[in-house]
Amino acid sequence: MKVWHNLCSKLITKQNIFRGFQEFLKGKRTKKDVIGFGEDKENNLKELQKKLENKTYLPGGYSQFFVHDPKPRTIHKASVIDRIVHHIVSDILEKIFEPTFIHHSYACRKDKGTHRGVLALQKMAIKESLNNTRICWVLKCDIKKFFAGVNHEILLKIFAERIKDQDFLNLLGKIITSFHSDKTRDPANKKGIPIGNLTSQFFSNVYMNEFDQYIKHKLKVKYYLRYADDFAFISHDKTYLLNLIEPIRKFLIQELDLELHPKKIIFGKFSSGIDFLGYIVFPKHILPRTKTKRRLLKKIKEKIEQFKSGKITEESLNQTIQSYYGFLVHANSYKFKQELQNSILFWLTE
Repeated sequence: MKVWHNLCSKLITKQNIFRGFQEFLKGKRTKKDVIGFGEDKENNLKELQKKLENKTYLPGGYSQFFVHDPKPRTIHKASVIDRIVHHIVSDILEKIFEPTFIHHSYACRKDKGTHRGVLALQKMAIKESLNNTRICWVLKCDIKKFFAGVNHEILLKIFAERIKDQDFLNLLGKIITSFHSDKTRDPANKKGIPIGNLTSQFFSNVYMNEFDQYIKHKLKVKYYLRYADDFAFISHDKTYLLNLIEPIRKFLIQELDLELHPKKIIFGKFSSGIDFLGYIVFPKHILPRTKTKRRLLKKIKEKIEQFKSGKITEESLNQTIQSYYGFLVHANSYKFKQELQNSILFWLTE
């Protein structure tokens, strides 16, 4: 196992901090807090570098807001300074841990994502069903309150196995312990990473990579894939899949202090369609989920209302519409796309 040393010395250079700031700026230049930070950019970045060099940097608090996508979620937003730190830290974490991840882990990774995950599930199931000539079963599971349940001590222990730079570990510790969820019961054993942090995306993949390795190398499951805390197993043998549930449950509890969601352990026949990551996956086609279509229509209507009242620009509206068209590209959804286009035209002209 490769271990990493002398990471902080590369992290805190002026060049690296400025690069992290430039990465952070993408898509955020018009935000009020970013504009305010940019008015004294040189001094602000210089002060950040000084704090990192002196090891006096401490993350600030979080502002929070709520989204429904599709279920209610609380998003925690860090300060501009903290988000710049998240960028430079995440770059290092990616170099260390990306090579250790399994191929079929699809969340928050380059050249992965929901669309590729859905296509991978279809491809796996076609193989296991011998091109849909035998019954093929899919077991889907997810973790109860995953982001709120990530154990700080366990996460730091995973990092310490590969990272032998105490200064960098201390910085990771500051970021991790800057937030804890209401799921924390023991003050000495805190839990939770904030939805919304760039670092949380990497933390979740590093944390769940322990589970991936167990599935592939201990249980030796052939057809398995994961997106964040949603994961699926595929086999023609229903009993085999049923027998996976208990060892999975035990590993999550004993090794990661996580709980398998009891109401989201779902079996389905591939031929009947598998609901996965917003799509219904069939042997020969993929459809957008009905709930997803309803949510998509609702969000676009809301955006159009915001545009007509002057709250957002035409560019912002078009970006939203194009992102949803992009979602539909990956499904057999000609009729729904026509319905969507007609609805947009009607809402813009009513």
